[in-house]
Order: sequence, then C-alpha cells, then structure tokens
Amino acid sequence: MTAPASDTFGPTELVGARQVGTLHRDAAVVVIHESVLEAILDFSEQDVTRERGGFLLGAVYGDICPYVVLRHFHPALEAQGDISSLTFTHETWAALRREIETHFPSESLLGWQHTHPGLGVFLSGYDLFIQRNFFSQAWQIALVVDPRRQEFGFFHWRHGEVKDCGFICVGDL
Repeated sequence: MTAPASDTFGPTELVGARQVGTLHRDAAVVVIHESVLEAILDFSEQDVTRERGGFLLGAVYGDICPYVVLRHFHPALEAQGDISSLTFTHETWAALRREIETHFPSESLLGWQHTHPGLGVFLSGYDLFIQRNFFSQAWQIALVVDPRRQEFGFFHWRHGEVKDCGFICVGDL
C-alpha cells in the first residue's frame, strides 16, 4: 500500500459525475470511473455459479475528509470460489503484487470486490474478517456485486465499523 496521494483530484476528472446513494463526509467518499465499474460488473457476470473477486486500485486524497478514486480493477483469477465463499490464495496475492509493480506502481490498493450470486449485497462474517484483517485502513473499501439480481454496493469504514455507503461515478476522459 502507498501513502495518500499528495496531489488533488482535478476538475477534469469530474466529467459526467453523478452521485449514487448517500455520501458520508465523516468517512472516505468513494469515487469510481465509469469504465472501471463496467469492467467489474462485466467480470462479475461471467460466472454466476460461484463467488468471484478482485482488487480495487487507485489513489487516496485528502487527510481530514479523505476520498478514494478507483481507477483500475484487477480480477483475482487465481482466487478459489464456490457458491458462497471466496478465498484469496498465496497465488492471488502474488499476482496482485506483480500487477501493481509492473503496471500500476503509483497506485494504492484501495480495497476488494467480490460477488454474492443470488444472495444479495451485504458483508458476511467472513467478509468482515477479510476487511478487518487485510483492508483495515480508514480509507479502504469493499464492493459486493450480486450478478444474478444485478445489484451492487460499496462499504467503507465509518466510526470504526464497516458500513454501506453511496459513491460518485465519473465519466472517463
């Protein structure tokens, strides 16, 4: 993981911005590029018989009121999933490290994504374990997609707990 970005999220990145859901200014605000969201949803729909997942890459801005800007998605093709669980293996983490070092050295690991085919959008007890132990920074997030119901939702740290949150979707330049 890298430190929060020193530059700011510029107005050119707000092309076609739209708010979805409720933003909580006392926790990290999620900003995602439309093409990244589309890539995640497409990946999630490729197999609705088991859980799939991946990693969210981008930058963190601001100290007092942080916001995260998701610019890249790395599918965890090495992860092992079945109908109701997903395991990130050693190979999963190694592939992620190689991807970041090779293609995205200036980006931070903002969080993770996984699917709940037909089960809805929520974080299970095991999902919360993953969030607490691997994505515990105040600005790290989770995204759950139910590709069967065509629903998804973001989760962030708010007052020491992982809670659902809205987001801002921005167009691509």
